[in-house]
Amino acid sequence: MFAFVLVVSGLALASVVPDQKTVIAGKIYDSPNFETANPVANANVNVTCNGITLTTISQNDGTYSASFVITGGVGDLCPNNAIVTVVAEKNGITNSGTGIVHDYTAIVPDLYIGVVNIALVPEFSLIIGTLTILSAVGIFFV
Repeated sequence: MFAFVLVVSGLALASVVPDQKTVIAGKIYDSPNFETANPVANANVNVTCNGITLTTISQNDGTYSASFVITGGVGDLCPNNAIVTVVAEKNGITNSGTGIVHDYTAIVPDLYIGVVNIALVPEFSLIIGTLTILSAVGIFFV
């Protein structure tokens, strides 16, 4: 009886072990100079790989992670060399970045990793464009 329980529990454990896991992780900063930037906590983060989007929130230290997991042939595939897009948003400020999934299966079986850091800074091109148009109009009327 003990051997049967041991075998059944071993099968149950084997069924929850992922066949493939791709972890996309990074950090959300308040400046493009990552060495001096501050982390951004509680940013909404969307991670898209192979047409599948996972959503998470950055931690107090600005870090985030999302895992694409396939178990028993079922799950979200984010394979080696796939391009990953990460979009972060907080308080109406949005920015995005891309990265590539790398194969780490030589170190940990069935593990793939992608790292994408995001600088969450205001978009100034709209402001500069508006100021340019207003200054051009102002010169026309002078």
